[in-house]
Amino acid sequence: MSVNRFEITLPAICAAPDALLPQIDACAGATVILDIRTDWVSWSGAGQTRRPSATGSTLFRVGGPDDEAGQTAIERLAAQHPHGFVLSGCGGVADIQKFDVMLRVAEARCGIEAGSIALVTELGENAAFLLSQTSLKDVSRRLRAIILDSEGVTLATASQTFNAAASRPGAPLLLARGAAVFKAKQAGISCYELLHEGDDDPRTARGIALADGFSGVIARNAEQFKALAAG
Repeated sequence: MSVNRFEITLPAICAAPDALLPQIDACAGATVILDIRTDWVSWSGAGQTRRPSATGSTLFRVGGPDDEAGQTAIERLAAQHPHGFVLSGCGGVADIQKFDVMLRVAEARCGIEAGSIALVTELGENAAFLLSQTSLKDVSRRLRAIILDSEGVTLATASQTFNAAASRPGAPLLLARGAAVFKAKQAGISCYELLHEGDDDPRTARGIALADGFSGVIARNAEQFKALAAG
């Protein structure tokens, strides 16, 4: 089995295709995550997905597949030879292992070298992953990184990003930030923070993330990406 050597190269951006593709020329050499979570099963078969050739690495951000339609969608996306998938809404080890198997099947059916498609898991909207104490070490040889989706955390816990009364970030978000870093360190993989869409000072956010133990941040729009790329 091939050992995937993919790594996220910074700066990186995660956005929906309709918002990202018009800006694709500015992303040359960067890691691009195409966010197709909203209806990725239907989207994969609509002939709309195209791996951007101008970028460095391309990943598809998808939800957790749970049926034959999901397997078929993965195979259609895998046939475009992305560098990897971001598993959004991940609930923990069982979801990662299930998605690993589905990628293995997709690789075999598409004639792709086994283990060559990377997997990045996301800690966010599924609180089960946040609360799980099971180590991710050796769960999947294709697992390359964890992404913290802080917006997903606050939505899942009905909490605030910033607790004004306490003059600090919300408690669930603080817990999630620490959990993401610890899980990644324990597994020996990288950990990135997905910025908020409205974050207008991404370089300060990057500095905070690096000080907290993250490997870097991922932009949500072209303005954030340009600011991060500028230094």
